[in-house]
Amino acid sequence: MSIVHLLALHDLSEIGSVRLKALLDYFGDAEAAWNNFAEWPQALQHPRPNYELLREEMRHKDLAALEERFLCSGARVVTMAEPHYPQLLASIVDAPYLLFYRGTLPTDDDLCIAIIGSRKATAYGREAAAFLARGLAKAGVTVVGGLARGIDTCGHRGALDAGGRTIGVLGCGIDVVYPRENKQLFEEVAANGCILSEYPLGMQPLAKNFPIRNRIVSGLSQGVIVVEAELRSGTQITVDHALEQGRNIYAVPGSIFSPASAGVHRMIRDYGFKPVTSAGDVLEDYPQGVAYGRVEGLATQSVQQSLFPPEPLTVPVLTPDERRLWDLLVTQRHFNELAEDMAMDASSLAALLTISELRGFIKRLDGQYYVRNNL
Repeated sequence: MSIVHLLALHDLSEIGSVRLKALLDYFGDAEAAWNNFAEWPQALQHPRPNYELLREEMRHKDLAALEERFLCSGARVVTMAEPHYPQLLASIVDAPYLLFYRGTLPTDDDLCIAIIGSRKATAYGREAAAFLARGLAKAGVTVVGGLARGIDTCGHRGALDAGGRTIGVLGCGIDVVYPRENKQLFEEVAANGCILSEYPLGMQPLAKNFPIRNRIVSGLSQGVIVVEAELRSGTQITVDHALEQGRNIYAVPGSIFSPASAGVHRMIRDYGFKPVTSAGDVLEDYPQGVAYGRVEGLATQSVQQSLFPPEPLTVPVLTPDERRLWDLLVTQRHFNELAEDMAMDASSLAALLTISELRGFIKRLDGQYYVRNNL
């Protein structure tokens, strides 16, 4: 099949997954479809596109420039007709017919778990996402996310830090880095898993793209972990997709005083999602030796016995003052709060915090806030 003509068809504004598949099924080849526009009404009967708009777009399409852009992107293309297209994703009702990807796509044997949550993550949320991702990656699980700021970034980073695989699903073209500060992370994810997109090359990160791409995040995954979500949160869109797709959904409890966890707590209360505090809580639902990348693999979920014990929290040997500090910093605290709770003057507390930070069991955040560093 001519790759440039396939790219050109996919690049047309009126041609989505359903119409692209219809054209290829009718003509058998992208080049034949491109060169026989007069027969498109027979191929695209329900619903009919705007043929005038399509004809005008095709006249102005620079195929050579499109092919050059594709080659420069370093990406490859896979269609649903090919055997290495992710089978679990192919099973959802609105699966993308064509995917751009860099790296290695998941196989039928891979267990993939998505970690999702707020872009405006708290220190607790960032730490929890990285902690869970590390535990999952160490057990051989591929961590899936949207390469967005906040929880997504921490999930990808946690998996990479553990030497594991991770998949990033983009809400823009695969040759567009968004957010810009994640450029290095993009490259690391592509080298240790894959990044993928259904959007044409050069597509900018439009707000409308992200709710649509979320069905792919859950579609690639056997389970979805919600780390942080406010009451009105875009995370709910991914959760809705996961429910429709029959995926397991897990929720990370947070502080009852934190608005960032209010949505998660409502999900636990109203939907009965399983609360999790470690990778082991998730992994006990997935027995080993199952090809989870196939739809039938989902039927073997929800076993009772834990196959992976929860990861213990490593607590360093502490002095009495350090122990009090460690106990207080289960959530982030301001310097002034700590001074009051520790009953210490500012200079003594500053010295204790500096020593504790150097020892690596606490870390300083912006605005004189501190939090426990879960080693």
